[in-house]
Amino acid sequence: MSKLAELYQYRYLLSVLISSELKLRYRRSTLGFLWSMLNPLLMMIVITAVFSQVMRFQVHDYALLLLAGILPWTFISQTVSNSLMSIISKGSLLQKVYVPKSIFPLAGAAANLVNFVLSLVPLLGIGLVFGHGLSLSLIFLPVATLFVAMFACGLTLLFSCLNVFFRDFTHMTDVLMQALFYASPIIYTVEMVPEKFRPIFRFNPVSSLVECFRAPIYRGTFPTWADIGFAFGAGCLSLLIGGYVFFRNENEFVLRV
Repeated sequence: MSKLAELYQYRYLLSVLISSELKLRYRRSTLGFLWSMLNPLLMMIVITAVFSQVMRFQVHDYALLLLAGILPWTFISQTVSNSLMSIISKGSLLQKVYVPKSIFPLAGAAANLVNFVLSLVPLLGIGLVFGHGLSLSLIFLPVATLFVAMFACGLTLLFSCLNVFFRDFTHMTDVLMQALFYASPIIYTVEMVPEKFRPIFRFNPVSSLVECFRAPIYRGTFPTWADIGFAFGAGCLSLLIGGYVFFRNENEFVLRV
C-alpha cells in the first residue's frame, strides 16, 4: 500500500510522462491520435483480403474474430516491449533525483492503454458493419480492459526489472512473446484445437483474456465464469509477482543502469 500511496503522491509526474509518451508517439504525424482508430480498420482490410480471399480461410466473420483477439494481444505485446528499456533509459535521472522507479514502466503501460481503448471504438463499429449489433454483453468490455491492463502492468514491472540485471533478456523476450502468440488462440479459436489439447489452454492466461473480449464483441455473449475467473486471477497474479520482484530489487537499479 505504501508504494501505491507513493505513486499517488507523484500522480502529476505520472500524468506528464503519459502525456509526453503519447505526444512523442504521434509527433509530426498529420492524423495524430486518429491512427489508434484507423489501425484496426486498415488491419481489417488486410485480414479480410489475406485470410478470406487469398487463403480461403472459411470462418464466419473471421476479420472481426481475429481483431477481437489481436487488439488485446497487441496491447500486451507492445506494453511488454516498451517496458524493457524503461528503467535503463532513465538511468542518469535516477542517479540524480528520487522518483518512484515504477512510474516509468507504468507510464508507458498507461499510454498504451489509452491507445488500446481508442482502438476498441472502431472495432465496435466493424462489429456493427458485420451485423453483430450492440448487445448487452458489451458492458463487460471495461471489466475485460481492467483484467488485461492488470496483466500487462504486472508483466511490465517484472520484465523492466529483469532487463536491468540481465541485458540479454530483451532478446529472450522477443522469442518468448512470439511463442506465446502462437500458443494462444488469437489467429484461431480454442474450438479449432484438437479436443485432447484444449485443457492445456486453460493454463494459458492470454486465452482467457482474449476470450473476455471475443465473447461480447464477436459472439454477443458474456464470457464464461471460468474465463472471467482465469482472466481475473491472471491479472492479480501478474501484479503480485511483477510488483514483488520489482519493488524487492528497485534499490539496486541505480547501481546497475
